[in-house]
Amino acid sequence: MESWHLDIAAGDFFIDFAWLGFLLVLATLLRSRLSLFQRNLIPANLIAGAIGLLIGMNGLGLINLTTDRLGVYVYHLLALLFIGLALRSPQKKLGISSVKFGLSFIITYLIQGIVGLLIAFILIYLLMPDLFAGIGLLPPLAFGMNPGIAYTFGQNWEAFGFEHGGVVGLTFAAVGFLTAYTVGVWLVKRGIKRGEATYIDTNYELSKELKTGIKDEDASNSAGRLTTSPETIESFSLHLGLVGVIYIITYGSMKLVEYGLIYIGAEHEVQTLWSFHFISAAILALLIRKILDATGTSFVVDDITMTRISNLFMDFMIVASVAAISFTVVMAYWLPLLSISVLVALSTWGIITYLTHDAFKYYRLERFAAIFGNMTGTLQSGLLLLRILDSGMKSPASYNLVYGSGFALILGFPILIIINAPVHYFEEPNQGFMVIMMAMIIYLLMLMTGWKYLQNKGSG
Repeated sequence: MESWHLDIAAGDFFIDFAWLGFLLVLATLLRSRLSLFQRNLIPANLIAGAIGLLIGMNGLGLINLTTDRLGVYVYHLLALLFIGLALRSPQKKLGISSVKFGLSFIITYLIQGIVGLLIAFILIYLLMPDLFAGIGLLPPLAFGMNPGIAYTFGQNWEAFGFEHGGVVGLTFAAVGFLTAYTVGVWLVKRGIKRGEATYIDTNYELSKELKTGIKDEDASNSAGRLTTSPETIESFSLHLGLVGVIYIITYGSMKLVEYGLIYIGAEHEVQTLWSFHFISAAILALLIRKILDATGTSFVVDDITMTRISNLFMDFMIVASVAAISFTVVMAYWLPLLSISVLVALSTWGIITYLTHDAFKYYRLERFAAIFGNMTGTLQSGLLLLRILDSGMKSPASYNLVYGSGFALILGFPILIIINAPVHYFEEPNQGFMVIMMAMIIYLLMLMTGWKYLQNKGSG
């Protein structure tokens, strides 16, 4: 629960976010001007994080951005992000193709975790006997989910011998983003040249808007529906306030559970409880949404506005997560970071290539791009790679990506539940992670059986 107790002066808090905002503005300017970033579609938030890393306290020390404070921001922004996503309208249709997307996500999570753990154990037995085996489970959290989750679990393991685990998680996440926006873009462009794209020919050039990241002055697009009268309250303010209300409820409910755990003598579970704060926040937001729907008041919540708020939290979270990386920690863990990252990236590419070709007859490249971007970066990464191929979102890949993500959360919940078992139920955590690896292999075999059943169903 360190992220709730770290002392931060109010002035430092606001100045930190002012600096993060400055970095985003500077990165947006650079993204619109430099062809290097445009060719690889590197997003402004990742550029901003890299600049923050270079000039912050972990780099040149020109601005006072410290790992401790940035890590706290990542922790809390993660929960706020999940609240914003969960408050949107419930999904009404899944479909077989979206189920296949969800299964693809979980299968890829498992492959990433199994490969990561295998490499970790090889390093432990051959070169680095003191290495914490849980490092091998950070790639599915960092690549397949997001930096906030990787940081939360890595930090939780610090109390059990994983030195600088939170920063290691953020480092894996940064590598995942680089994979999405360099390897991912290259794979998409290669597919276009091979004639695999549905909507564009082999001579396709990226649009000016996609390269610069700036819309034309006369471009028309909806920024959301106003649900309140501005004379009373700004609609965006109400939406932010609703997110805040749910976060207060989340904190209160988790404190009650904490008191209950202490009362029954399960103090050792308290740390794990607070590492799942983002899941509690999402569940409570879903319940609040259900209540709003049942009482006929959900019309005050606009989905586009909530998506924008989620993207706002995501942008600041990514900047903070990259800027929080420590070069000292990277050098201390360079061998496992490099070997695990490379092999996980290769296995991610291989399994997604197999799954998309095995399951779909149409829009294979579009679906590959969406899944690969999502499984190395975030949902936004998947949508960005998809936009190169399908700027009008005409293919079903965008719907598959969104709906499949919700289905994957259900199937992936057992992984998140057992991931902390080695540090709580085994005297030697590394033995516990060996058991977890075996369990993941069994779960993978079960899911592949289900995959074969769905293989010939709805393969459009």
